[in-house]
Amino acid sequence: MSAAPACPACDAAAETQIGRAGVCDLWRCACGLVFADRATWRDPYAANDYYDPANQPAESYPLQVTATERDRIASVRRVIQDGRLLDFGGGIGRTALAARAAGFDATVLEDSHKAVSDGRAHHPEIEWIEGRTIPDSILDGSLDGITLFHVLEHLPDPRAVLAHIHRKLRPGGLLLIEVPNWGSHMRRLRGLRWLFVLDHHLNHFTAASLTRMVESSGLQRCAIEFRRTFAINEAQSWKEPLKRLLCLLGFGDILRCSFRKPAS
Repeated sequence: MSAAPACPACDAAAETQIGRAGVCDLWRCACGLVFADRATWRDPYAANDYYDPANQPAESYPLQVTATERDRIASVRRVIQDGRLLDFGGGIGRTALAARAAGFDATVLEDSHKAVSDGRAHHPEIEWIEGRTIPDSILDGSLDGITLFHVLEHLPDPRAVLAHIHRKLRPGGLLLIEVPNWGSHMRRLRGLRWLFVLDHHLNHFTAASLTRMVESSGLQRCAIEFRRTFAINEAQSWKEPLKRLLCLLGFGDILRCSFRKPAS
């Protein structure tokens, strides 16, 4: 067995090596985080644009907002109702478009050149920033809300990103994070064959380990929700009540948490 790597959440040596999944050697820390050993992991998209048609299906523009994005913004509006909202790692921009339709001043931060260039061409009504970090042009304390939908599990240094987010949020501002739920009963049944054990997922969170990491950056959890699947099934909407029931029984594969920056 190789030497235990340091946990990206708490810096302690990992407690248990739990196996190899694709290019990832996965470890568990006593703090609850499951993570890929950074020393052996290699980014499968380092030389490729994630939204290149070779990697992702081609999108048809202009984009149409779906029930999934409206559901995400409904969670935002349970905490804040308007203001300046940054969708960190916002992809092709559907969530930002839903935010704008709900009355927010919406910005996408995305490192895919293709996603940003296509977005600027087809959806200039929202602001587009190409990059991996919030730029200095966005002043500290100027954002009312920041969302990360299926982003934190990809980040090599999630604590550094959370510290930066804390600076950019205004007092009382919202951070909403959605990630796969390592605590799901379905994950326990499937083990490392669970559908969210992927070669580009470095961090695997339970509700407790996510809360611990985010609160260490100075934010406070205010709500927690679970979803059975990544997206809402609009074609077969009758499945959604059944999926909500499965979430109540612990089979929610998706974890969504809201945090606020203290007002003072």
